[in-house]
Amino acid sequence: MKVRTVLQDENAVSSTIGVVLMVAVTVVLAAAVGSFALGLAEESTKKTPTTTVETKWGVDGGSQTVDITILSGDDVKSKFMTVTVDGTIIWEDSGVPSGVDITTYAGKTWTGPKIESGDTLGLKETSSSGLPDGKTLKVIWNNGEKSQVLGTGTVH
Repeated sequence: MKVRTVLQDENAVSSTIGVVLMVAVTVVLAAAVGSFALGLAEESTKKTPTTTVETKWGVDGGSQTVDITILSGDDVKSKFMTVTVDGTIIWEDSGVPSGVDITTYAGKTWTGPKIESGDTLGLKETSSSGLPDGKTLKVIWNNGEKSQVLGTGTVH
């Protein structure tokens, strides 16, 4: 066999490279389709926040108050946050719902698109039925797909 013939005959090399490339493309496509079919891609991008919440109870002008502070953890979007007392919403992103005997006080409010560590929400009852003793206060994060209670406290 002459050297010139070997250099000109490249059929076997190009066939091998073609097969290897086709197998690689097939493996990548299978992995992508499989991860979306199993929901892994969606789950990895949406997580519930890990946040530490503190509730401090007090009195201001004869009315009971509660200060809810994000101590540490992930920042959270305020539009996903609610505060409830025994299932009744007493604060949400748009403020205090009408018909609830609660108001914010002393400029302590969660405003803006996100709530960060150190941010405090101050709630004050406007009548004795606003924060009734013994009821459970919950700070809830809910993005419409997942929900998590970030903190709780008993009204006293």
